Amino acid sequence: MADDRIISLNVGSQQLAGAVFSKTPGGGLRLDRVERRELNGDPGEEGGRYGQSAAALGEIVSDLKIKGARTNYVVSSFPVLFKFSSLPALDGSQVDQIVEFEAQQQVPYPINEVVWGYQLMGDPGDIEVEVAIAAVKSDELSEVDNLVLGAGLRSLGAEIAPAALYNALRFNYSDVEETTLLVDIGARTTDMIFMEGKKLYIRTVKIGGADITRAISKEFGTDFISADQRKVLDGFVALGGPYADHEDPEIAGISKLVRNSLTRLHSEIMRTINFYRSQQGGSAPAFVLLSGATAGLPFIREFFAEKLNLPVDHFNPFRNVTVAKGVTAELVGANAHQFGELVGSALAQIGEVPLRIDLLPESVQKARQLERRKPALVLSVAALALFLGALGFYFSKGAQVAGVKAETVDSVASDLSKYSREIEGYKSAIALVDSQQDPYVDAVLHRVYWVRVFNYLSQKMQNDLLYMTVLEPLSGGRPIIDDEGGAMVAAIPAAPGAESIVDAFSIQGLWRENPRGSEVVYDYFKGLKGDADSGSTFFALEGVDISEVIEVDAGTSDDRYAYTFKMTLPLPEENQVRFTK
Repeated sequence: MADDRIISLNVGSQQLAGAVFSKTPGGGLRLDRVERRELNGDPGEEGGRYGQSAAALGEIVSDLKIKGARTNYVVSSFPVLFKFSSLPALDGSQVDQIVEFEAQQQVPYPINEVVWGYQLMGDPGDIEVEVAIAAVKSDELSEVDNLVLGAGLRSLGAEIAPAALYNALRFNYSDVEETTLLVDIGARTTDMIFMEGKKLYIRTVKIGGADITRAISKEFGTDFISADQRKVLDGFVALGGPYADHEDPEIAGISKLVRNSLTRLHSEIMRTINFYRSQQGGSAPAFVLLSGATAGLPFIREFFAEKLNLPVDHFNPFRNVTVAKGVTAELVGANAHQFGELVGSALAQIGEVPLRIDLLPESVQKARQLERRKPALVLSVAALALFLGALGFYFSKGAQVAGVKAETVDSVASDLSKYSREIEGYKSAIALVDSQQDPYVDAVLHRVYWVRVFNYLSQKMQNDLLYMTVLEPLSGGRPIIDDEGGAMVAAIPAAPGAESIVDAFSIQGLWRENPRGSEVVYDYFKGLKGDADSGSTFFALEGVDISEVIEVDAGTSDDRYAYTFKMTLPLPEENQVRFTK
């Protein structure tokens, strides 16, 4: 059975409200139930607000019995950027691209970090087209969306409070011909909405009921929650002039603080009216309506009537809406001005409204993409089923053919197995021969090894200024000596049969006096190292610091014909010699 209920939510900074509406036989709207919850604490302090909002919204959903329902929700204007922009007449095929470019200019964030929407205003034949653009940061909208989803509802996306109020204003005050100004005083912001014929203008200022509470908190040295309770219980707008103050000095002080805050708001209202008249080509308002929780303060109508010199009344969003009897009627009777957003959201869900800008969070965008792709997915699943059926038939036939082939392969493999055994035997014989020849290969290599060493070292001597007196092989940095039997052994005794490695040579010698002095020793080493850098040396000198491997008598005393030097030359692995005792 279809759910004919119309669910609307208002997720404000300081108040959450939900309502259930239904359509009347004549195409009108009826309010069946409404619930409201106040939040405690300063709305400007984010800590703990999410949990408190989640609990309040859960209570509203439970009391309204709407869990699982699909719904739009209204977000306050505080996190939303709302702009009007004039564009030249647009070609229908280029509207989205041109408006997106304009949005990039108007929104102070990267366009991929925001959720935004727009609506074209005015008549199609106008020379210029006015576009209303709304944008909110993606993460802030997702946080509100998670609240809605967490309460057990299915999200259809967000509307902005000024748009919902404008739609409710149009629906309920369509008979008013003069320019009307709706002033919605929220917790953190105030929205000023002008209605003049088909003309619309909206401006938001960051002055709200929370500013009054903070002023009381500061003046009386109390926390925000206590100050808010004092504002609700004792607060009213001081009338000023000839009117006497309240007999209680604290209450009188509160009333003056309220008046001071609203005086600031009055200045912004006057500035907005002047801007609307001078820059938007509008007319001065003839009538002012007040909405929002702060609009319930005593004497607020009288205050603005005096300041603006205009008729002022509370906004009644149920002027053309039927209200169910009982608790609902009692609740909205004195607080109707607080529920305009709920009415506007319900109107947007049942038909065409003058202003509708949907802001779609990530969850809704994904759901809509999935909905659009459902037909293709159904066809894909059907095609996949046919493909798998055909594939199954193919593999069953393939299995039969493979069985016949396997029998043939097994027969051939049985015939070839005897040749495999013979090949393995030959491979073992070859490995044995290779192992027997290794000692002979090593012997031949060792036989010419020392010749290669002496030839290489002598070739690198370009003159007779150097004499080599000792060429000593080293193992692990230790010299190798001869024992009585003539075999090579390491100077440090090792276990019998243990293998040692000649991994370096120690060269000792003399250099004789010459104009370059001891530099001839370094020149010789650099010649060896140059070959190492080019990859053609006998020694492993690449990256070796000359100071680490050479010791030279500088010969500065001039008392001898020749002076000593010593250098250690490490061998690369391929030129090292292994031996055992």
